[in-house]
Amino acid sequence: MLANTPSRQVKSVRTAFELINRLQALGGATPAQLTEELDLSKSSVHNYLATLEMEGYLVNDGGTYRLGLRFLTHGTAAKNMTGIKRSVVGTVQAVADELAQSTWWVTEELGRGYFIENATPEGATTTYGRVGKRSYLHTHALGKAILAGASDEYVERVADHHGLPGQTRRTTTDVGDLLVELEAVRERGFAVSEGEAVLGILSVGVGFRDADDRRHAIGVFGHSRNFAGNHPENLGERLVETVGDLEQRLQNEGK
Repeated sequence: MLANTPSRQVKSVRTAFELINRLQALGGATPAQLTEELDLSKSSVHNYLATLEMEGYLVNDGGTYRLGLRFLTHGTAAKNMTGIKRSVVGTVQAVADELAQSTWWVTEELGRGYFIENATPEGATTTYGRVGKRSYLHTHALGKAILAGASDEYVERVADHHGLPGQTRRTTTDVGDLLVELEAVRERGFAVSEGEAVLGILSVGVGFRDADDRRHAIGVFGHSRNFAGNHPENLGERLVETVGDLEQRLQNEGK
């Protein structure tokens, strides 16, 4: 489901979140940096910073502001409200161990993908993603697997609402081309994406629904050089079997 665009929006709330997002992207910033980044007056930036600091959402470290740990409370609560099941977390770990690849669980909310849970086998490294990362669904295999579980009409609405920005020269940015790709994903049961989110990174993903009909995907990310020959297809077929078993368990749990 996509968010409805209200006829009237509160500008100050939007500005506050723009400030928070810039602080997160920059890893911290001074009032002067934020004044330049946001095209606000010094007094306005000071007022926003002071208010957010008073509420515990920002911390002032010697003149440089950073996000406060109070956000962790909201993030943890939001994650728990997705209806996290032990069986999903267990499957993510099992896939990582079996396929020896960094494995992610991604869920859809309001037409975007959110990275919820990760498992990385011993000795390996996480090549893409972080818990809480928000992504465009058309840029990686897990997102395409999620979109493949929706109607073409919904995919077109997502594309119209969020756009199909090109993150690399290989990203699919035409909705017609995307729909053709998604039909192929539906036919074979899994998605493969190479170099669309980040050049040199390949992903393989399979979508599923929980008992509340929310769309998710489980899949792997790794360097393209590690997926020689038909390796992605082999991984996809194994993921289809594993995630299919998981989806059945989730449906049974919801009865």
